[in-house]
Amino acid sequence: MTAKRFAEQVLRLLLEVVDRRRSSTHLRAHTDARVLAAINTMLAQDLVPGRGLGGATLTRVKLTATQDGAAEVFASYQRGPRTLAIAGRIEATKDSWRLVAVRMF
Repeated sequence: MTAKRFAEQVLRLLLEVVDRRRSSTHLRAHTDARVLAAINTMLAQDLVPGRGLGGATLTRVKLTATQDGAAEVFASYQRGPRTLAIAGRIEATKDSWRLVAVRMF
């Protein structure tokens, strides 16, 4: 799977998790343990940006390669009338990619 395709899929899944349409356990195979812990904390403390505006829809994903096997991810998503952002980092593993850092704005 290409880095771009992985980033699009994992970010869509992330938005479904923070919207509580899926359990955070769905992210376990695709994320670093620290990322999953941060997402669970965000959910437990109701710190999801713009959650009261409605469901989130991923609108754009961009990648910038940083070194062999890693890329910085920049994405935008829509919640109601607002456009919000996600930043993160993905790294290649022997058979796939993993989301190793994420920040939602």
